Amino acid sequence: MSNDAEVVQLGGHTARKTFWIALLSGFIFFGGLLTYFGMSGTIFAAAIGGMGEFNVKFDRMEGTDFKLLGGMADTAEKKNGAVVATNKIKDVKIQGLVITKDIPAMGVRVVVKSDPKQTVEIKGLIQKATQIDGDARFEKLTMQENYVGDIKDPQEKIAEEFTQVAPKIILTDATLKTLYLYQDSLTLPGMKVYFEKL
Repeated sequence: MSNDAEVVQLGGHTARKTFWIALLSGFIFFGGLLTYFGMSGTIFAAAIGGMGEFNVKFDRMEGTDFKLLGGMADTAEKKNGAVVATNKIKDVKIQGLVITKDIPAMGVRVVVKSDPKQTVEIKGLIQKATQIDGDARFEKLTMQENYVGDIKDPQEKIAEEFTQVAPKIILTDATLKTLYLYQDSLTLPGMKVYFEKL
């Protein structure tokens, strides 16, 4: 009787076709989910972040209770990897909204857009941008530097050192490079989600 054990090595591989079909199916499911929410009119507590920078464009945005803070945000490559302007706005109305995200690994750009003839409504917007281009108008804008000597957390310190506050902001013909978006609620009428080749 022999006590020798036989060693078997097992290997594996990923079927590329199956992988890409599964990934594309996930994006189609996500698009369908967004379409469902768009048809029902409202998405609650929506957050987009941690997937790298994306672009937000619109013709006109009007917001109330605007506050701008400094801050840090995660990038796809590094935690707290980017200095950002954090905008907090209580109520927002937007015309001509288009959000795009390039996915170079798949050679596609995901596009989410609203009907340009209808108004997107957002409650409780928090947005972290690395760049904001557009024409801005503020009512009763207050800019101030704040004492932060007692704050130990460096992120909180950055956020509170310098603030801008205004009861009303209007931004037109705007493009924002964004790392994070959060809304308490979002109404996106006539929403379309589709993919473009890069």
